Amino acid sequence: MQEKSLTALLSDAIDLGILNPGEATFAATAGGFVKLKLGEKEYPRVQIRRALPLASPEEYLSVADGEGNEICIIRNLSDLSESQREVVMGELNRRYYSPNVLEVLSVKDQLGYVYFGLRIKGAGDAIERTCAIKDVNRNIRMTSDDSVILFDVDGNRYIIPSLKALSAKSRKRLEPYLF
Repeated sequence: MQEKSLTALLSDAIDLGILNPGEATFAATAGGFVKLKLGEKEYPRVQIRRALPLASPEEYLSVADGEGNEICIIRNLSDLSESQREVVMGELNRRYYSPNVLEVLSVKDQLGYVYFGLRIKGAGDAIERTCAIKDVNRNIRMTSDDSVILFDVDGNRYIIPSLKALSAKSRKRLEPYLF
């Protein structure tokens, strides 16, 4: 008798609902949403979320219907065709807007919010953006000794990949909010 691996035993015990890419068709709707045809079933609007947004942003993507009920999991974006990948990545980029911060231009603490004036990497040139953060203890997170993520009130993420790469002025403006 052949012994099963732990992974095989777990997958037999737990239905992870991994998507079979051959059975699925993702498409953009006229309204800018994503729809899914999975076998014979159609979902007019689906939500796609990253299970591991920082560690593995292109693996284990949850696909849910309009009410948030999980339909399946995409094991890896590379499992999808190029056109399918573009549709899914478009949705993920919209949902997980997370530009890199090049400079902290200003910081204002006002009425329970902290407003950060940032210079961020845009599609072409750098652009200036203001983000509002409530509860800095929870929404400014060190992800390593040298990187930080700012979560604004709109759910956007602003990534500082390296504190050391910021100017001394930017670090000084940010320092009081790093815990």
